Amino acid sequence: MVNEFIRKMQSTGCSHRTLNPYSRTLKKFFHEQFPDLTPSEVTVWHVEDYVVTLDQRGLSQNTKRRYLESLSAFHDWTMKRPRFEDITGNPAAVVLEDIPKKIRERPDCTTWENGAKISRTMTDPRNKTVAVSLANTGCRVSEALEVKMDDLMRDEGFIRLRKRKGGKQTVVPIDEETVQAIERFKFTRPTHGDSDYLFLSIRGNRVSKTQVQRAVKKAAVQAEVMKRGEDRFHKKFTPHTYRTVFRILMRNQGMNQHTLRYVRGDAASETMDIYTRVGREEAQEEYLARIELVGI
Repeated sequence: MVNEFIRKMQSTGCSHRTLNPYSRTLKKFFHEQFPDLTPSEVTVWHVEDYVVTLDQRGLSQNTKRRYLESLSAFHDWTMKRPRFEDITGNPAAVVLEDIPKKIRERPDCTTWENGAKISRTMTDPRNKTVAVSLANTGCRVSEALEVKMDDLMRDEGFIRLRKRKGGKQTVVPIDEETVQAIERFKFTRPTHGDSDYLFLSIRGNRVSKTQVQRAVKKAAVQAEVMKRGEDRFHKKFTPHTYRTVFRILMRNQGMNQHTLRYVRGDAASETMDIYTRVGREEAQEEYLARIELVGI
C-alpha cells in the first residue's frame, strides 16, 4: 500500500523533493517503528508513540511536524480510495493539531539595503551576477543555477526559470540592471566544455549551491552585514535570504499578492493561479514599477 502511494504520487507529478521525505517517513514508521502494524491498524496512540521517539532524537518541533505531515498525507490518500474502506480516519492529522508550527524569527539583516550592499561587495563576476539575479527575482538559488544560456530573453525583458518548486517552469520579468549584469558576465564565463548552463565554475562545470552559499557568506562578512562564524538564523545572511528580501521589498512597494507569488514561484499558489491567472506583461509592468536598483 505504501509503495502504491509513492508510485501514484510520482505519476501525478509530485517532485522527488517531496517524495523522498514521504518514502523515508513511511519506511521508518511501518518498517522500523511498527513492523507488524498495517495502515488500517494505526491509531493515535501509535502516532503519539512515534512522536516520543522523534523527540528523543532531539528533533525540532517543525521537523516533527514534517514527519507527521508525511504520515497524514498517506492517510488522506488512502481514505479517498474506496478499496481501502477499512481505513476510516487519519490519526496523524489528529496528533498534528497538537503540535503547532513554530514560526522562526525573521533575520535582522533582511533588508534590501543589506542585500544590495552584499552584492556590491562581491568581486567575482559570476558570484555577483548570481547574487543580483537572486535579489532581483526572488528565485531560489537552485533555480538560478539551472538557468541556461538561451533562457535570457533580453529583448522581451524576461528570464526562464526551468525547475521551480513542484516541477513548474515559469518565465519571470527582470529589469535592465539584471540583463546588463548577465551580459557582462558572459564575457568572463568559461568557454571550455560543452555545458550550456549560464553559471559555470572555472573548470567548466555547473556551479554548486555550496559555492554560492560560501560566496554570499564571505561577502556578508566583508560588508559587515553579519559577523564571521555567525550561525544564528536571525543573524545570518544566506542566498535564501535574498528571497525574503525580495518579498519584503515588493510587499512594501505594494505589489499585488498574486503577481508576487507568480514571480517568486510559490508552490502553494499553484491551485489558486488556475483561477487568478497572472499574465507575463501584467507581471512585468507591476514588477518594473516597484523593483529597485542594486547599484552594481
